[in-house]
Amino acid sequence: MNGYEQRTISKQTKIKKAACKLFNAYGIEKTSVSEIAKEAQVSPASIYNYFKTKDGLIKEVASDLIEDALREKELLWESDLPFNELLEKAMKNQNLFLNPANLNLLEKFIKESDDVNTLVKKVFHERYPALLETFLEKGRREGYIHRKISTEAMMVYLKMCQNIISNSDVVKANNQAVLSELYELLLYGLIGQPHETKK
Repeated sequence: MNGYEQRTISKQTKIKKAACKLFNAYGIEKTSVSEIAKEAQVSPASIYNYFKTKDGLIKEVASDLIEDALREKELLWESDLPFNELLEKAMKNQNLFLNPANLNLLEKFIKESDDVNTLVKKVFHERYPALLETFLEKGRREGYIHRKISTEAMMVYLKMCQNIISNSDVVKANNQAVLSELYELLLYGLIGQPHETKK
């Protein structure tokens, strides 16, 4: 990569970081290209040169959020941490299912951009199931998930849990004791069968 290419990538990164910051603070519609340019210390012409339109910039920022989230999940699921610790970590972060680092901003993008909406749907239909399957297979190998339970059933189950957790008053109140109990229910069910006795 030559100097020109490095400067171009550096400038594009500054623009996207500035856009993300301002979109978060003031909303997408109320943030102008001129304001983004000022925050990034570039000219508005540079933004149009790299991203063509404001919508193009929105799509790039959203794409980065999604890619960062996917990569973070890949690294986490492929780590040496045992399945139960990964699940507990996800539970406490209200992050059983894919939640980008800045979910609120991504939700705004989805509402205001058909392109982003299409991109997110594509990721969830084509890439995320395979990523989640890697996580579930880890649980099967370590004896936490019964092999008779299909990946499809587990994905539905985890999504149900995620929906409940993300809207729970317990989570909003940050009640760690109850969150820990919910984790136990998720992992062992109402019977409470310990990991060591599972077949």
